[in-house]
Amino acid sequence: MGFDDRSRILWGDAGAELLAAARVCVLGLGGVGGACAVDLVRAGVGCLVVVDFDDVQESNLNRLAYGRLDDVGKPKVAAFADAARAVNPAVRIEAVDELVRGSDAASMIPGGCAFYVDAIDTLNSKVNVITALCGLGLPFASSMGMAGRMRPELIRVGRMDGTSGCPLAAKVRQRLRRIGAREDFTVVWSDERPVKPAFPADGSVPGAMGPVGRVRSIQGSSPFVPQAAGHILASLAVRALLGLPWRASVPGGRCP
Repeated sequence: MGFDDRSRILWGDAGAELLAAARVCVLGLGGVGGACAVDLVRAGVGCLVVVDFDDVQESNLNRLAYGRLDDVGKPKVAAFADAARAVNPAVRIEAVDELVRGSDAASMIPGGCAFYVDAIDTLNSKVNVITALCGLGLPFASSMGMAGRMRPELIRVGRMDGTSGCPLAAKVRQRLRRIGAREDFTVVWSDERPVKPAFPADGSVPGAMGPVGRVRSIQGSSPFVPQAAGHILASLAVRALLGLPWRASVPGGRCP
């Protein structure tokens, strides 16, 4: 039996061939994007373009779907590629080990993909990527904040203009409105109130400039919520590739 035989029962041989021929881009390989990308491999997507600049850290292992202790210190894109090929040796992984900066986010969006997943957690880069994807008319779904939460049952799927209870979504909406960008795209978010982040252990000040951007507070995380959001995003991507309903049709509403 093949690794995708059980999946073929759901979408048939024709659907499996569609997925095998598809090229999908996942921007960000943290807890959300990593789970999404692993799911896409397991679903039989033939080619994944994965974009992330970071290395695997031991503190990532509580939520990184593809991460193992042996991966600590490796680029996330390389660790993911190893895990993906261990599931399906035929999968094609295009690894982009680069930081998506706000100023050049649009230029870093790979062309020729049938679907895009935004799992970036840096505000400026995220807004610029979303704006570019909307402007180009590309099919995509975006994840809002999933850190600091423990209840995956509170994750919601809807349109950006219907989000509530998510601090990151509020900041993204504010930026989008400031530049007159669209807000009718599909997002995954949680309205669970997040636990406040901790200060960096090295004494650096959140918001100050560091070697790869501004210093950030340390967010608490669990395996439950980020990975659950990644599973939902992968489902949206697969449904889009198969021609099934996936877009949120009304503000705050669920996909049909």
